[in-house]
Amino acid sequence: MTEAKVKKHTTRAIWIVCILILMGAFGIPQLYRNYHSAPYCYSSGNQITLESKQTHKLNKYQKKQFIKMARTAIDKKDGPFDWGNYQNVSINVYKMKKPSEYGLIYKVRPTIRSKQHTITNSIIVKLADRDLKTYHKFSIKGYSSDFSNFMN
Repeated sequence: MTEAKVKKHTTRAIWIVCILILMGAFGIPQLYRNYHSAPYCYSSGNQITLESKQTHKLNKYQKKQFIKMARTAIDKKDGPFDWGNYQNVSINVYKMKKPSEYGLIYKVRPTIRSKQHTITNSIIVKLADRDLKTYHKFSIKGYSSDFSNFMN
């Protein structure tokens, strides 16, 4: 190869490496933020199903954080529970029509047999911010739970 071709290929390689470094510098933090954030947080107008038996738009981290959020809301409304005594049955998560609002339908089953095998909890929460690491920063907009009837 001639010296001009070598210089041309070297310049091209340097540009490609620079572009890849820039993409990584800006892309990796964005991927990290999206992984740990509530999806569709600021959208409004339509209700979106994020998690159900048929729909699975949440990653494992998001699903785990919404379960923690549901448990925190139940503890606030119906008193503290030892969650080691309950098994997760399912969680359905819906992005509500208003910005930052999510509907949670959380079903649990006591590890000890009882007359009522599944306890259903319906909660509407408004997140303080999009970051799910701060899952405990929310306000409860609507709440309905079988725990009230279960204890009687």
